[in-house]
Amino acid sequence: MEIEQELPKGGRFVCQLTSSECDGKTGFRVVMGRKSGGLLAPATVEDLKPPRALNAIMRDPELRRTDGSDTVNATVTPVLAAQVPAVREHLGSPQRRLPVLADSSIRMMGPPDAFARKAARRLAGLAHVVVVSGWLAFDSFNANLERNLLPRDGARLYWPTPDARNPWWGSTELYGDHEALLRTMMRLLAPLSVVARGRDRLWDAVRSAETNSILESLAGEAESKQVALLVAKLEEERSQTLELLEANDEMESKIGRLEIDVANLEARLSAEPSPLPAEPAEVEEHPATGSPDFSVDWDRWTKESFGALVFTPNAKAQWRKCSYKNFERMREALDSLAALAKVWKKEKGTVGDSLVSWIGNQTSLTYAPEDEPLRIKKLHEFTFEERVWDRQPHIKLDDHTTKDRVGRIYFAIDGEAYRWVVDHVGLKLYGL
Repeated sequence: MEIEQELPKGGRFVCQLTSSECDGKTGFRVVMGRKSGGLLAPATVEDLKPPRALNAIMRDPELRRTDGSDTVNATVTPVLAAQVPAVREHLGSPQRRLPVLADSSIRMMGPPDAFARKAARRLAGLAHVVVVSGWLAFDSFNANLERNLLPRDGARLYWPTPDARNPWWGSTELYGDHEALLRTMMRLLAPLSVVARGRDRLWDAVRSAETNSILESLAGEAESKQVALLVAKLEEERSQTLELLEANDEMESKIGRLEIDVANLEARLSAEPSPLPAEPAEVEEHPATGSPDFSVDWDRWTKESFGALVFTPNAKAQWRKCSYKNFERMREALDSLAALAKVWKKEKGTVGDSLVSWIGNQTSLTYAPEDEPLRIKKLHEFTFEERVWDRQPHIKLDDHTTKDRVGRIYFAIDGEAYRWVVDHVGLKLYGL
């Protein structure tokens, strides 16, 4: 299938879709480009967007999509501190075929996180997208890296080859125009994708067969020799055209690499107006880690959420005396919960989906609206501000492990003041 549309500055935008089946496997290829329309002038394409057919394939849960050893999807992979080693290992894998776009989201929600989700959909099949969430994961990701550091609240594209220059974008871009940044990334990746995979030989073969069929249908038996000569001449011209197209592909590859260098320099210039550093450097102070003491964090979470996340005295007391092992993960979870509560309050509790789906789509947290054993044991009610609340809604941190690693955040939902009232932070409130 070939889809064309007029370009505002002349020429036509062309999208070719080719599907094939061989040995029980289905191949699917998308090629996006331009036609100049006969004008001896550049026909620019400002907004490369994958066709809806590709989006439909990416949304289908029944399909397993691969490119070599890489699994292809259109969803972002959230990375907390525990997943950083696996991501670092994948970046160094010699079998990796696709680039990886790593996105840093210190607060776990907000523009950097939203950009990662948009990029995962737009760059499906061109790059994997991971979002490194929270200070601990960010510090762990950059640990022992002398170069190719991930900028704070920025992004970096890691090519599969270890000696390549990996372009990066700072917080200015991720807090700015996402569509403009995605257009830049598409202009980097799309030409290189065509060069890496070569010409679509199946498309060329089908069109060649169609042309031959038309010629044969026009010719009678007496003219078959003349048709054969015309076909031979046509094949010779096709061969010459193919050589020119391959030379053009090679030139586009060089242009693509130069654009990568330009994007890298522009990002560095915008991030640092003073003498250019070799790599982005993180010098800004951030909240101290390595301590389970949340005494300076309780008010911070309430303030950052604009009062949408509040903590009872019991929640603070339970945390001080509990023996939960992974306190940094709990800090990250509360960072995320504060950001979620802020959005929920702003939208007055209407987020277009159930809280289970919304929280699961926005973060890596697992939310459960009910806790039947808690209710049966009559541990679900608490008193706060002279009112009785139900704290069955909770965030689950791990299950099916030792008791000191099963974390829980129990909270009530205040639908009048649009806030979440946290009454327990720590271990599970009843035995495993």
